[in-house]
Amino acid sequence: MNANIEMEERFGPTRPYRLGTHRRRPRPAAAASEVGASRPAWSRAPSLDTRNLLATSVQEWLNASLTEKDLYREQEELRRELNETIHRIWQRYARAGDAEKTLKWEKAWFQVHNCQMEWIGYRAGCCGDRSPFIAVPIGCNHRLCPLCAWHRSQVARVRIKTLFDRLTHPVLITLTVPNKDSIRKHDFTLFRQRVRKFIAQHKEWIKGGVYSLETTYNRKERTWHIHCHILADFATALPTKAETTQLEGRTVCVFTKMKLRLEFDWMRLWTPEWGKNPGLSQDPEKRRADRDRDLFIFHYWVNQTRQNRLKVWSPSGYMSIGGLTSKQVASRTSWNRQNRRVVDLRPVTDRDGAAREVLKYITKAATFCDMEEAVEAFCDAVRGARLIQTFGSWYGAQLETTFDPEHMDDWSQMKCSCGLNHWEKAGVFFRSDVEMDENGRWHVRRFFTNTCRGTVPRPTIRFPIEAEEIEDSEWQTR
Repeated sequence: MNANIEMEERFGPTRPYRLGTHRRRPRPAAAASEVGASRPAWSRAPSLDTRNLLATSVQEWLNASLTEKDLYREQEELRRELNETIHRIWQRYARAGDAEKTLKWEKAWFQVHNCQMEWIGYRAGCCGDRSPFIAVPIGCNHRLCPLCAWHRSQVARVRIKTLFDRLTHPVLITLTVPNKDSIRKHDFTLFRQRVRKFIAQHKEWIKGGVYSLETTYNRKERTWHIHCHILADFATALPTKAETTQLEGRTVCVFTKMKLRLEFDWMRLWTPEWGKNPGLSQDPEKRRADRDRDLFIFHYWVNQTRQNRLKVWSPSGYMSIGGLTSKQVASRTSWNRQNRRVVDLRPVTDRDGAAREVLKYITKAATFCDMEEAVEAFCDAVRGARLIQTFGSWYGAQLETTFDPEHMDDWSQMKCSCGLNHWEKAGVFFRSDVEMDENGRWHVRRFFTNTCRGTVPRPTIRFPIEAEEIEDSEWQTR
């Protein structure tokens, strides 16, 4: 054996010190004519070590790993934040000496503060003492309460998915208007009127469905944005990209023409300069003349839209038009802001995703629950306003229900182990006496027996005394 062994120092491959650091500067690309030339840096796939992709992957992993308890904790934290905001509004009016608004916001604070502090326990009457308790929270029904909004969205989402059998060609339509500096109840009333007119104008396409009004708040610009999501049942399927037609001397997709027509009709409801939709006249000659005039205005609007566009479509995506001066850009931007509206039209392939999109209005308002001016303005504007409505073939379906624990229809999916659904009210329990299981269902804690009548004391209900007994008691006292 050779004892003269020489040690050789080896170096590992060069790589980032940790995830999130930048890689080394790439080598210059070889000429295209050379054999084995590498692609330029802009055409390569993005590296997994970049900060953006790392943050996105971690966020998706966190959202996927959230349990029902984690979601409940998030909603509970939002509720506390909302309650603190309402308390600041209450104290501000109290210091100002406004008794009416002080009482109003004091009631709102107690309403949100006592949300889900008490729970109604139910036990299955079919199995007797062997069945466990289930617990139903007593909510506050406040429009901004995250806990009640979360419950309403879950109930409505289940009902919308069950009504999907009535839809032959489900389509999701989004209608928008420009942002507003303030918000009032009249804004919701006017928006609902325009949505109903829009649906009535396209009865040949839209047979029925449900729509909801959603409100978002821009914290930076301090503006309000009201828009509408419509889950509609179309008479026919949406046209494919292969189907083309002629529109003002150009070959376009039938889908593009349909979308432009929807946008034009929606814009005309808000901009009176383009005239009103032609009515249904009894005279066939007048009806034909109105239809021709309406078609002429639509084609003129399409031409103006093409002349005032700022971007053009290319295989790599939308690109800005070059060679425009700042004055031309300002003029075209002003025209588009005045005479165009964003209308999104897409087929529905995911039932749960479509139901969640329509019902985002219930939980979207919680994003500004820490701002006093936004909470006060939204509560005053949304008071008594209807934000969800069914129409057409879905008309009469009850989607948005109040948070009433006395009605067990909302909890029909909770069946006993024997398969029946016969629940009896056991009593009222405090929040510390209930717990959530792995499936997100609430139960009374196990150390309570089935003979327990609740932990919240309730006043004894006395029967009314008959008039004859009152007279006898008065006669005896005399």
